[in-house]
Amino acid sequence: MFIIFLSLFLGLICGFFLSQDFEILGINIFILFQSIGQIFINALKMIVVPLIISALIYSIVSIKVNNKINKIGAYTFSYYLLSSFIAICIGMFFVNTIKPGISDQENVLNNLGLSDNISKIDNFSLLSQQYSIQSFFDLLIPNNILEAIVSGNMIAIVFFSILFGYALRSVKTSLNIVNFWEIIYHSMIKIMNYILMFLPIGIFCLIATSVSNWDSNTISIISYYFATVLISLLFYSFIILPLVLKIFGINVRDHFSNIAPALISAFSTSSSMATIPITSRCLINQSKLPKENVNFIVPLGATINMDGTALFECVVVIFIVQIYGFDISLSQQFLILFFALITSVGVAGVPSASFVAIVLILNTLGLPLDVLVILLGVDRILDMSRTAVNVLGDSCCAAVVSSKIK
Repeated sequence: MFIIFLSLFLGLICGFFLSQDFEILGINIFILFQSIGQIFINALKMIVVPLIISALIYSIVSIKVNNKINKIGAYTFSYYLLSSFIAICIGMFFVNTIKPGISDQENVLNNLGLSDNISKIDNFSLLSQQYSIQSFFDLLIPNNILEAIVSGNMIAIVFFSILFGYALRSVKTSLNIVNFWEIIYHSMIKIMNYILMFLPIGIFCLIATSVSNWDSNTISIISYYFATVLISLLFYSFIILPLVLKIFGINVRDHFSNIAPALISAFSTSSSMATIPITSRCLINQSKLPKENVNFIVPLGATINMDGTALFECVVVIFIVQIYGFDISLSQQFLILFFALITSVGVAGVPSASFVAIVLILNTLGLPLDVLVILLGVDRILDMSRTAVNVLGDSCCAAVVSSKIK
């Protein structure tokens, strides 16, 4: 734990002094750190798909009683739906209270640099146009599961793994089948442990390169927006989630202490998927939660439970409404809430999913996309923060469900 926090601290310090053209003995240190960080993320992502498949199938097959699986599934889906709804409501409350788009409206509009990242907005628009209810079900039930696995379609992978696990339980399986998936699962865990030996180095390099890209001028332009998102995320993380844990009789301090390595990893990698191995290990080894519960809840949560993302989408859309001075009724805000709840799940498997979902919502409401360009300038920091909230939400779900199902 100490080494991980030290790596985070040293990465922050190093990042403030690291420039993109800094060289030692002809070696560009920024590119070197960036490459090491990317290798670490790639290694984590490499293990995610086989780990999710084996963990879900093994956890379902190994549970002795069918009724327990049904309870875990029902509690998990109910928790995820309710927690995302609460997160969005919190984002809606703070963005309407602070009013970041109204407080400094003229300054923000006069300082928009619309020439940069226009191509990114076009790409997000194209992706959002391809999204529909039908496309969501196309992702959920693909015509070729092997193609879905190769392309990293996590929604399809999770759905098929759960379906396959249930199918194995319904037929007369021999002990060899159960042992096979147990061997695969434990082999993935072993590989994961090898990769996590380099966690401090990976965190140091990722944080250092991220901090070196921070632009104080850009942040100052939309400081109210930036603060609104962070305050909303912090309130949800350190007020609402601890309250939930307290209600279910879970020690808040112990839980946060046990899950800290996963939160740091999520913050530095900005990837809930890449953090699955670390989250699972923390919950099983440190929090002592049942392995079958964790192996079912965490991969599912990393795919469909996006509390931080849903909250963020709501804040951004209402911020843009405020920026342009549009009037928006309470019923329209609840429409935004509904869209944020649906799209946080539906486009979760798409790169830069938050902005794809935001473009989808803006297009649906007939709102302009121009301000998204400037928001991309500070999104790296906010992306790191909301990913940590997503992972924290998954861990709390695992703790709560495990407290209900012994």
